[in-house]
Amino acid sequence: MRAVPIGLLALFLPAAALAQNEAMTFRAVAPKACGGLCPAEIVADGLIALDSADTFRALVDTLRPTPIVVRLSSPGGNLVGGLRLGQALRDVGASVIVAKGARCVSACVYTFLGGVIRRVAAGGRIGVHRFYDGTGDNDDFPEVLVRRTIETLTGYVAKMGVDSDLVRLALSVTPPALRYLDAAELRRYRVVN
Repeated sequence: MRAVPIGLLALFLPAAALAQNEAMTFRAVAPKACGGLCPAEIVADGLIALDSADTFRALVDTLRPTPIVVRLSSPGGNLVGGLRLGQALRDVGASVIVAKGARCVSACVYTFLGGVIRRVAAGGRIGVHRFYDGTGDNDDFPEVLVRRTIETLTGYVAKMGVDSDLVRLALSVTPPALRYLDAAELRRYRVVN
């Protein structure tokens, strides 16, 4: 996802929204008792920023060479940042979990799809909606930008092994509404594997 179309940079929550919500933080936690090689566990929580992937990679570099498990909880954030963070998860072979009581919505869903192994615990929630510029109004987006964004998202989810119909479903939901996926849909769209 290094070559994201420049126009996609417009698809993020405004700086004011970032100020009102905490930017995503990453912290390594001690893994639960395990035998053999224990994975490094990282808790990723908060609003995804454009540079969240860089922050994640810096932490992972201190944990190598253990397997990585990421516990993800986010209200979304910057779409390009979400795609970049998802690619960073894929690059390090991370497993991703949305735990009971946690939610991963909006741009977070694309981050989640970067996990090599993806799990949603009972009581965890995955929610989608159409991309937007932070105001909820995409009417001012040039058609070519909308088309390129849809192509980028469709190509990304296919690369991650997910059914491209997930993008169609997301496009059908007008923000700020969310469409939470049930267990059958998580499997049908291959959001979990």
